[in-house]
Amino acid sequence: MEQNANDLHATPLIAARALADEIDRRRSKRVRPFVVALDGGSGAGKTTLAILAAPLLGAALVHYDDFFDAAIADEEWDRSTAEQRCRRCMDWRRARREALLPLLDGRPACYRPFSFETADRLAREAVTVPPADVILLEGIYANLPGLSDLIDLSVLVHVPADVRTRRHNERENGEDLAWHGRWDAAEAYYFARIRPPSSFDLVLNL
Repeated sequence: MEQNANDLHATPLIAARALADEIDRRRSKRVRPFVVALDGGSGAGKTTLAILAAPLLGAALVHYDDFFDAAIADEEWDRSTAEQRCRRCMDWRRARREALLPLLDGRPACYRPFSFETADRLAREAVTVPPADVILLEGIYANLPGLSDLIDLSVLVHVPADVRTRRHNERENGEDLAWHGRWDAAEAYYFARIRPPSSFDLVLNL
């Protein structure tokens, strides 16, 4: 993929418009759907940006969190390294099979998203995403190697760590602060060793 040092400092709405313009520019001569992976640390605002940008593009929106992999036992998870956690927490094979490949083939994607409420950790009701010329995959670890052959544009939503932490804690109402002990090291490894900012096609500073 092309590497691009382009940084955009903006509010979410301005960033969404700029992102939509950039996607339109890059996909102008594409025949097949154009896949954008919108990545960033927890609390960066990826979901907000994707929700704002999707209607501007008429895009199919896939939330990568829907493919959280709950099949790993807690004991095994607690023994995992930071690298293992960031590589295994999302079921990228299912995301590829049930979401991205159907959409790339011009067919609706239909899948059961992750849920804490059921025994099999999958929601009872399936999500259906209609096909579109642009596919937005938003979520941390969306740019791991297992999906990279399908991604046309890799985007990093970059926000200072203290701002992200505050946003995350506010979102969780302060009830899940132990989350940081389980996940911060994995996120740090991912953005330092696997997908540093320089490896993304576009960096959005919000």
